[in-house]
Parts: sequence; C-alpha cells; structure tokens
Amino acid sequence: MSSEKVTVATSKDEGSNIKFIRRVIVGIILAIAVSFGLPLFFSTTTIYRAELPINQINDKVVNFGNEVSFRIPVYLDLPNSLEHFIPTAQNYIDDKLRSRFPQLNNIWSLELKRINSNVREERDYIVKFEYIEPPTGEDESLPTESFYISPFSKTSVLTLTDAVVNAKKVDDFLSVILLDQVFKEEIEQINRLINEESKTSTSKDVVLPYSPKYNIVFSLLTEGGKSISWDIEKSSELLKPIFKKLAPFANFTISSQIQYYSTLTNSPIYDENENAFIIPEEDLSTFINHGDWNLITHDINPTINFIVYFGQSNYDHKPLLVDNSKTNSFLIPQWGGVNVFNKEYTEGHSINIDENDLIPIMETFTSQLFELLGIVKNPKSPSIRFDSLSRISAYKNLKKSLENLSSLVKLTESLNEISIPKLTKEHVLQTLQYFDNSVKALIEQQFELAMTYSSKSILSSDKAFFEKEMVQQAYFPSEHKLAVFLPLLGPVSSIIIIGLIKLVKDVKANN
Repeated sequence: MSSEKVTVATSKDEGSNIKFIRRVIVGIILAIAVSFGLPLFFSTTTIYRAELPINQINDKVVNFGNEVSFRIPVYLDLPNSLEHFIPTAQNYIDDKLRSRFPQLNNIWSLELKRINSNVREERDYIVKFEYIEPPTGEDESLPTESFYISPFSKTSVLTLTDAVVNAKKVDDFLSVILLDQVFKEEIEQINRLINEESKTSTSKDVVLPYSPKYNIVFSLLTEGGKSISWDIEKSSELLKPIFKKLAPFANFTISSQIQYYSTLTNSPIYDENENAFIIPEEDLSTFINHGDWNLITHDINPTINFIVYFGQSNYDHKPLLVDNSKTNSFLIPQWGGVNVFNKEYTEGHSINIDENDLIPIMETFTSQLFELLGIVKNPKSPSIRFDSLSRISAYKNLKKSLENLSSLVKLTESLNEISIPKLTKEHVLQTLQYFDNSVKALIEQQFELAMTYSSKSILSSDKAFFEKEMVQQAYFPSEHKLAVFLPLLGPVSSIIIIGLIKLVKDVKANN
C-alpha cells in the first residue's frame, strides 16, 4: 500500500512540473513577441515619411503673383527740353497697360529712365528721340513722325515733329512703340500664362516641352543610293552664336547623319505647268516615313530633328516643291523641320551640297528652332527676342515648379501610406532655394540669371515628384505587410495559441 502512495505522489509532482514549464515557455514566447517581435514588425513595415515644408510651398503658391514680377528698364535718350516728359509718359504707359491687361498689374511693367553713361546698346533697352526741324524756304514738304526698331540691338529711334510735340502726343507715340511693337508678343504671352488661357492651336502644338538639354540632329536623306556629301560641319558653325545666346535657357548638342534610299511615303504629284513635282499640303503630315527612316535617337533628352531631303528629281532636272511654301520647307510640331533641297546634278559627277547651298537652309532651320522653343517672332532683333524668352521662360518655369510641388503635397496628403524619402525633401528644399534665387534675380532685373535659376528650379521639382523610391512605393497597403510576415507569424502564433489553450484548460481543471 505504501509503494502505491509514493507512485501517485510522484505523478502529481511531474504533472505540476510540466504545467509550470508550459507556463514558462508561453510566457517567454509572449515576452519575446512583445519585446522583440512587435518592434521588429513596426520598424520593418513603417513607411518613412520625411516632413515636407508644406506651409512654405502653399504660401508661395498663394503669393506667386506678388513674388514673381518683371519691371523692365527702358532708357530714354531725349533732349533736355523733353526731360519733364518722363513722369508723364510713365503714368500714361502704366494706365494704358492696366486698361488693356488688368491682370498684368504689379506683375509686368516698364520703368522709364533718363539715359546715363552706364547704359549699353547691346545690353539695355534704349529709345532715342530725334527731332525734325520744320521746313524752311522753298522746301514745302512736311516732315512726318516715324520710328525705327534696330534688327541687331535693343535700340529704337523715334522721329518727332512739331505737330506731335505741340499736340502733346509724344507719350502716346512712345507707348505705341513699346507696347504695340517692342514688347507686344511678350505681353500677350505672359498675360495668357497669368490667365491660364488655352493657347492657339499653333503655339500649343508646335512648342516643345521645356528641357534643360536638347539634342539637335541634322539629317541628309537622299532618295537614291548615290554617294553624296555635305558641308554640315562648317554650316552648323553659323548656329554657335545663337546657341551661346540660348545657353541660359538650355544646352544643345549637335550631331549629323546621312541616310540613303529614303523613299517618300506618298509619291509627289507632277505639275506640267510648273514642270515640277509638287508635295501637296495634305501629304506633309505623312512626309516622314517613320517605318523606313532611321530617325530614332535613344536619348533621355528631347531631340529636335532638321532634315534636308534630296530627291531623285534632282537628276531629272525637275524640282521637288512643297506646295504654298516660299522656302520649300515646313515645320513638324514638337518634332523638327524639313527642307526639300533642289539643285540640278548630272549623272556620273560627284554630289556635294556645299556651304553656300546650306546657308539659306540653316536660316530656315534657325527660324523653325525659334518657333519650336516658343521664342517670340517680333521684333526681328535677336537680342530682344532672347530677352523676351528669358522672362517668359522664367515665369513658366517658376509657375510649373510650384505646380509640381503643389501636386506632390496633394499626393502625400491623399495617400497616407506613400513613402517620402529624404532625397525627395532635399529636392523640394533645393527647388524652393532656386525659386527664391530666381525671384531675387528678377528684382535685380537680371533676367538671364533669373531664367537660369528657374530652369534649375523646375528640374529639381521634377526630381522631387518623380523620385524613384517614392514612385516604386507609391502605395503599400496593409495586406502586403501581412503577406510578407505571414510565413513567420503563422508558426509562432500557432505555438502561442495552442500553449494558451492548454494553459486555460489546466487552470480550469485545477479549479
């Protein structure tokens, strides 16, 4: 009897030890899960969101019209007798500008000043006043007022008569020159940008999207397989001064190529009256044979194509003409330009398109380049046109950079689980810094510098919005977290749950 009692006691002790060990194991597992598992889970699943300067971005968007403004100095070279005329003319031009374009108030204006020794014709806007004396003696011809805008500089000349001066119409005459001639297209473009009006179909479709770098490719396409050469290297040198002027706007890389057997998609129509082959206007949209012509450039930067087409008709002594084109060329919106080259050649002779042949073609391509970049067409002075491009581009770039940042803020606020990397914040801060630098340059009337900073601003804003780490994790739902950790959570959870169930049963059995 005594031996049986000892056995029973031993069984009870062993059962108690097993229950104790089970509780200890469950406790240890729970402690590990709580102290290590949960922090590990949250640290590996929590999405990093850098704090963006949202208030600063919103303030700049709201106050954009007050911060970004253009005040263009115009220096008047006028006789001392008309010096009192400057304040009157200033008020007159301001009133006329406000009445025509009320949205331009405090954004775009002219500042009339008396010319001084620091003014330079190649750099500053100058208006020279020339007074014509009334006729004397037998000369009965009456002088007339006129104006002249230099095609090479920023200088304009106003020829005044007694009739204009006595009628106190000098300020009106000056406003016509400045507002309706020199700055007309610039004013209209900026006004459209301010009002966010839809552009005309021509300007909307033709102008290339802005990029800090462009590739320019000159291609000679010949319809036959005969060997041909061209002096494109020498001719392209003519564009270097233009690219130097455009350097604050963007960088341009030039290359050239020759392609043979470039057959047209549609055959031209022979006109007996003209004794020439005609390319109808309706066929210009399909002139480029994208299927057979190797015109694709594998580059991240936009490419502007300029094509010189050498047709088989040159050997037949019959020109190939573009219908209704004085330059025998046409523009392809947001792509480039084409010039159809005509010159009679004799079979068996070497073919070379020399520099003299290419000079008028390069002039055409230059005009097409200006149109593709959105440069104003008038006045003809390149200095004025490039200067207008600086201001228009600065306004567009600064506005676009803030739009990018505003879109970024809306995206991060609408998607709480989107990642905001540190690099994104750095790009945002850099964008705002370039923005401030550009605005400061505008205040100091350094318009080329303002355009340079605005270009950097839009580039940084694009990098901020399209940061690859953020784009890759644009949305990371909670279900993905569970899917990643389920292989680990399953076995651990099953051990804890089974252990807890047995523990509860033991407690109930003891009670």
